[in-house]
Amino acid sequence: MALFSKNTLTQVSGFDNQIIAGELVYNQKTFWNLNFNTDGVPVNLTGATIDAQIIRRQVSNLQDTRYGLSFDIADYTPTPTSVSLTISNRADASGLFTLVIDESTWSVINTDPELDINAVDPVAFSGRIKVSFPSSGSTPAQDSIIFLLFLVRSDGVVN
Repeated sequence: MALFSKNTLTQVSGFDNQIIAGELVYNQKTFWNLNFNTDGVPVNLTGATIDAQIIRRQVSNLQDTRYGLSFDIADYTPTPTSVSLTISNRADASGLFTLVIDESTWSVINTDPELDINAVDPVAFSGRIKVSFPSSGSTPAQDSIIFLLFLVRSDGVVN
């Protein structure tokens, strides 16, 4: 996985928020197993709604610096529709679930000019995982957000 500069990650998630960021190859399938816990104790996800969405973004000024990949990120034009990601393998009592990455469902086509092997600025997506906990007793409802950032590149074989 690529290393992103702190400034790039801060553009997407702010200063102290969690983020999953990575570089994917066109048509790659992968997943992340996530574990919600507090001080090593699993957070029970029973009753919680888990939703994950991403949307296409425009990347510019991509540079590979000594601190990681650095770039500017902006809205993509024309404005695309957001893409829902699959959440599977929920084990609510253990605070576990899997975020499934299937890049082939994101409407990136192999003729996309930003997938060219010599593209200056690659395809990018940002988004979030939102875990919505219902109110419980005197504790009000609350949301936990994990931001997402993915660059999608050509492997040089497909495109």
